[in-house]
Amino acid sequence: MKPMNKMALDLLMDALDQSDKLRIKDVKIGGATVVDMGVKERGSIEAGIILAKICMGGLAEINITDSDYGGLILPTINQYTDYPVEACMASQLAGWKVSVGDYFAMGSGPARVLARKPKKLFKEIGYTEEVDEAVLVLEVSKLPTEEVVAKVSETTNVSPHNLYIAVAATNSIAGSIQISARIVETAIHKLHTLGFELNDLLVGWGRCPISPQTPDELIMLGRTNDMLLYGGEVTLLVDYKDDEKLKEYVSKTPSTASKDYGVSLAEKIKEIGMEFLYKVDPTLFAPAVITINNVRTGYTYSSGQVNIEVLKKSVQYIEL
Repeated sequence: MKPMNKMALDLLMDALDQSDKLRIKDVKIGGATVVDMGVKERGSIEAGIILAKICMGGLAEINITDSDYGGLILPTINQYTDYPVEACMASQLAGWKVSVGDYFAMGSGPARVLARKPKKLFKEIGYTEEVDEAVLVLEVSKLPTEEVVAKVSETTNVSPHNLYIAVAATNSIAGSIQISARIVETAIHKLHTLGFELNDLLVGWGRCPISPQTPDELIMLGRTNDMLLYGGEVTLLVDYKDDEKLKEYVSKTPSTASKDYGVSLAEKIKEIGMEFLYKVDPTLFAPAVITINNVRTGYTYSSGQVNIEVLKKSVQYIEL
């Protein structure tokens, strides 16, 4: 299989070939190519889909339809991957805290494979790449500095001239889309924290509403998470030896299993501030619905529910 960094770079180069249409722009910073997909540039729906595919190392198909949430019609991400561990955990997971001076961003994308961030996870996965080009995605409201580029270059052992960094703010069109496209990863990450072995995963697909825009980046952070927690639905195919244990995993995975279920992150962040994210029960960060088909036994188990009330509250929906 072609390395994810190579596949992600192909996607990025194709995007740059139509930068005017996608409303994106590339600039050179510290020798690296930084692609603004939603910081200073407006970005676009198509740019968001491409960004989401880049986050997943080119190992997923993603499109947008729409869904009716009790009269609230929202655009909805549909995605699937035949490589859930590589695409979601080795690439898409925001597992790299890129921090240099007062600059901070969470890093996603296949450059994490070269950086081994986090190291313990990559030791478990066992996935590696030998490439001289790297693609990193930063969810952030400002472009990286030369110092950030130097740090990323050093950590990945890739020359700045072969380093590509795509950036989009949370409250941009592309940023919002790529967050909703994390729905399968959200389920897998929750299962992993519960002790589920990653090598038992075979296929993943899911759908998740995309948040309406708001200029406030903190509120948008809450809204985009609410989309995942209260609207996201995931189906996984697994090859698992113990159906009774699998049923336990399914019952504990969705956001409904959290003691803080029902809390709108958008509302609480607006009321309390960013610090609320550090107070909320971490088990809340999970899909609304999880369905798992065990191909070894043929049984299918499901748990959770889509919460239309919280979705409407999160986006300040008013029906006239």
